[in-house]
Amino acid sequence: MSKFESSPIVKEFRKQKANNLQKENIFVITGVSGGPDSMALLYLLHRFEIKTVAVHCNYQLRGENSEKDQELVEKMCGLWGIECVAVRLDVKEAGNQNFQAWARSRRYQVFNDLRNEYGADLVATAHHEDDQLETIFQKILRGAGMPAWKGMSVIDQDIFRPLLRVQKSDIMMFVEDNNIPYRIDSSNEESTYSRNFLRHNWFPLLNKLFPGWRENLLKIPIRAAEFEGMADEILSSLKKNRTTLRRENFLALSPGIREPLLHRFYETSGMNGPISTGAISEISRLDTLQTGKTIQLNNTTYLTRNRDYFVLEVKETKTEEPVTIHQDQLNKETRKDDFIFKIKPVQTSFEEGTLHLDADKICFPVKLRQWENGDRFSPLGMEGNQLVSDHLTNRKIRSTEKSRAKIIESFDGIICAVIFPHKLKDGQIGTLADPFRCTSETRQIFTIRKQ
Repeated sequence: MSKFESSPIVKEFRKQKANNLQKENIFVITGVSGGPDSMALLYLLHRFEIKTVAVHCNYQLRGENSEKDQELVEKMCGLWGIECVAVRLDVKEAGNQNFQAWARSRRYQVFNDLRNEYGADLVATAHHEDDQLETIFQKILRGAGMPAWKGMSVIDQDIFRPLLRVQKSDIMMFVEDNNIPYRIDSSNEESTYSRNFLRHNWFPLLNKLFPGWRENLLKIPIRAAEFEGMADEILSSLKKNRTTLRRENFLALSPGIREPLLHRFYETSGMNGPISTGAISEISRLDTLQTGKTIQLNNTTYLTRNRDYFVLEVKETKTEEPVTIHQDQLNKETRKDDFIFKIKPVQTSFEEGTLHLDADKICFPVKLRQWENGDRFSPLGMEGNQLVSDHLTNRKIRSTEKSRAKIIESFDGIICAVIFPHKLKDGQIGTLADPFRCTSETRQIFTIRKQ
């Protein structure tokens, strides 16, 4: 047996091919960055003679190095007889979005567009076991419930991850043994992003302090799948249909299991967007929710009491365009929507019913926009950050009114303040973010009040 055939990676790839690529003349679109993982996958597809179009996304972030990544992929595709499509993406499109999230979204959009254009069966990616560990760790650390601990699957609708059960160290040995060229993205060696922080800081320590932690962590998706099966079994006796729960049966359950079951009910309903933490915490009100009343689960989805049932409903809300406010407009009172904005010298007393921010700490221009699921900020006096949706819940903003709340976002994408849909009983119109609070060193203040 040759060294290639005896490789554990080849054996795993052969196994996943037999399990998931049973169709004759299977055709895959393959994402290839030029790194060791994707080059190993491309080589395996070549050696197993699987029809492939390689796709390289060039974000043009690293100058000459980005060009060399693309050159390597194109060169090896030519050598191995694989069609290659290189797509140059403009990072300016990301705007104030999280770059990593934007890049992933655009990358998969390209993959799926090409899959449809070519009539391919699947999109193949080079995710491996280390990626799986990072995914599970991140979900746990971010507070996701057990249903989200499943991590990634080898086959997930149109995505095929044949190396998901292969360790990174084995991939590195494979590319060296088979003289497969690759390039290393220097940004992956930094601890700038959360995955890299885990990879370079935590995992080496865990290897020393907790031998066997990898195997234990990889058992979590199995436990999550078991939980999912039990939840589905219980829900089968509670659901009238995919979006309707029998109220009496659901409320007869122990309060401790209602929340995870409601999560699973929502997950299997086909509704779009994640359910907010603040909204799910309101299920304690389901006992007393009156007929026709609702709990808002996210920007578009509501859980409505309909006599003997709880029903998931989509209610499209009108999306308002963000309003941009430039600093030079604020020398005088500027009226936008229902608000009045102004920058003025610091004063000894602050006006009631007005938000006061340190203007010199803000990166202008700012945007006045509707809040979105996932928006986070650091409320005044609070350590760490909080979801805007949870903050509105904590301030007793009714779920039916939450969508009317606004945020002030600085040019660098940081939320400076949350503005409530109405003045609260204590007179407050919103909450400013702690980094923008006024101090003894404040020289000018950015004021926000309702008209």
